[in-house]
Amino acid sequence: MSVDVARAVPTELAELRGQIDTLDAELLEILARRFAVTDQVGQLKARQGLASVDPQREQQKLQHLRRLASDRGLNDEFIQQLFQFIFNEVVKNHRNYLGK
Repeated sequence: MSVDVARAVPTELAELRGQIDTLDAELLEILARRFAVTDQVGQLKARQGLASVDPQREQQKLQHLRRLASDRGLNDEFIQQLFQFIFNEVVKNHRNYLGK
């Protein structure tokens, strides 16, 4: 006999999952806006002949983000890895503008 999964999920759980879905959509929107801005940065760097990566700024940002994460009770190592992944994608996109 098949169990209807929708009926088996408690209302409170369904509501919490709905909140998570909304937050995930918000995260994606913020990420899209961030990439739009970093796209502008990449174009500017290409026009100005600047390097696609600034290691000093990147390290400062990562340290700051780790502190923010820790202050909010988040795993700061996870946040560093997450943002390093984002930074790597940004640099890859910048290098496309530079033709490198």
